[in-house]
Amino acid sequence: MRFGDYYRQGSAAISFELFPPKTEKGLQRLRERLPRLLALGPDFVTVTYGALGSTQEQTLEIARTLRRDHAWETAHHLTCVGSDRARIDRILDRIEEAGIENIVALRGDPPAGSRRFEPPPGGFRHACELVEHIRARGNFGVAVAGYPETHPEASDSATDLRHLAGKVACGADVIITQLFYDNRHFFGFERRCREAGIECPIVPGLLPILSVSQIRRITSLCGSSLPDSLLARLEAAGDDQARVRQIGIEHTVRQAGELLERGVAGIHFYVLNRCFHVQEIMQRLELRPRGRSVAAGNSG
Repeated sequence: MRFGDYYRQGSAAISFELFPPKTEKGLQRLRERLPRLLALGPDFVTVTYGALGSTQEQTLEIARTLRRDHAWETAHHLTCVGSDRARIDRILDRIEEAGIENIVALRGDPPAGSRRFEPPPGGFRHACELVEHIRARGNFGVAVAGYPETHPEASDSATDLRHLAGKVACGADVIITQLFYDNRHFFGFERRCREAGIECPIVPGLLPILSVSQIRRITSLCGSSLPDSLLARLEAAGDDQARVRQIGIEHTVRQAGELLERGVAGIHFYVLNRCFHVQEIMQRLELRPRGRSVAAGNSG
C-alpha cells in the first residue's frame, strides 16, 4: 500500500516512526522491541536516518527487516543532505528492490555547526525538488513535512506555507507534521493549508514526553513550543522521571483524543524506539490493532 491508500480507508491511520540506533547494543534493543511495537497494530512504520546519511545503511536494513521478516508496511526517509542526483537514484533503486513503496521526502537539516543548508554539487536545494525527482522515478507514495508553528528557517508563516504548497504541487500524497503540544497550533495550521488550496491529508505528529531535558533540546531545534501549563507540571515533577513520563503520556492521550474526535486523517507517533509509553497511549485511546501487514495490505 502507498500513503494515499492509508488515508482512504475510512478511519484514522496510525503510524510509528523509528530511528536507526548508532550502536550495536541499541540496534539489538530495537530488534527485541519490534514485535511488541508491531503488536500494537500501526498501519505502517517509518524509519529515519541521521545527518549526512550517517545511518542510511541501517535505515534501509531496518525498513527491509520490517517488510521481509515481519511482513509489515514501512516507509524509508530520504533527504537532500550529502547526496547528488546520481546517489539519490542509487538509493531509490535499493529502496525499490527491497519492496518498499513509500518515502518520507525531506530536505534535511544542515550539518552540525552550519547555519545554512548548502546542497552538494549536483544535489537538491529544496524538498520540492526531491519530491519531483521521486515522482519522475517511480510509483512511490511520498510524504512531506509540515510545521504547525512554522519552520524555524522560514521568514514567516506565509512563506513557509508557500513552500509547503510547492511540495504538494510537486507530488506529495500526505503531509506529516512536526511535533507540537498545543492542538490549537495544528488546527490553525490545517485551516491555513485548506485556505491555501492544499487538499491532501494532513497528519499530526505527536512525540510523548519522556524527559524534560530531552524535550527542551528537541523543541529548541525544531521550533516547537511547550504550553506554560504543561511546562509547569513537568518542572514541578523535578527529578521524578516516572512522574515526568506519566505527565507526558497523559498529555499525549488528551492531544490524540481531541485530534481523533475532530476527524484527523491519522496520527503519527514519534515513538523514540520505545514501546511502553505508546502501548499505554494506544490502550487508553482504545485504538485496536489492525495488523496492517504487507499480506493484509495486498489482500484487498
